[in-house]
Amino acid sequence: MLIKIFILLSTTLIFTSCLKQQESITPIAKAQTIAELQRESLMNTAAMAGNSELSTEAKSSLEMSSDPSVFYLNIKYNMKNIDVFEAAGMPNTFEQLGHSFLQLAAKIVLAVGGPRQIDINDINFQIPGSMDFDRSIVKSIKVKRIFLTYNKELDIASDYAADFSFIDTLELAREVTVPGGAKLNTLFLSYRKVRNFCMYKCIQFDVLEDNLIDLLKPNTDIKLKPTLSISHMPAVNELKLDGEIDIRIGLKLPF
Repeated sequence: MLIKIFILLSTTLIFTSCLKQQESITPIAKAQTIAELQRESLMNTAAMAGNSELSTEAKSSLEMSSDPSVFYLNIKYNMKNIDVFEAAGMPNTFEQLGHSFLQLAAKIVLAVGGPRQIDINDINFQIPGSMDFDRSIVKSIKVKRIFLTYNKELDIASDYAADFSFIDTLELAREVTVPGGAKLNTLFLSYRKVRNFCMYKCIQFDVLEDNLIDLLKPNTDIKLKPTLSISHMPAVNELKLDGEIDIRIGLKLPF
């Protein structure tokens, strides 16, 4: 009888010990939902297409399409106190693109009365050789919005006198070649004072090109013709600008 009791107690202790051991198991990775795993996979695909991960300066979101193999990467990129002479220094191709477009828009505005002499004649918008992306994955690039404001510190220092009311229109046309060899100008970016809804404290360009992917070939020039009309010189001569650009990248999964 004592032997049976001893065996029963021993079995109970061993079983209890095993249970405690199972309770102490720690998972080697955090639990993720299917949606989280899918997002991680899509962001990895986007990073691969842009040659690196986006920086902390860029905000991104994902959007699915009706085609399960295609998704859209929406990027919002900000620049403070834009220097039109400073080359982009970030490794991600999509951020380089945003940086270049903001520099281009700022360059034209600064030509009006900025502290530096900038040519307002035809502009050759050069696509750097480093601005390359995986065209087997990237299927479309659309600039949704280009937005300029005065630098916040400058606006405060001028007692909020800085505004863009001096600009009536600011447009950029792109030279295109039509069948037969003739060259025409087609509107690329457009700003008109009558469509300003921020009390002239900002400039928001209408972007009239749909898919830019065929234009963005490394080491090529896009010839742009600016058209600018002003009503008066700016109240604040020092034009330091901040900017924001929204870009929508169409990506096809590589499988």
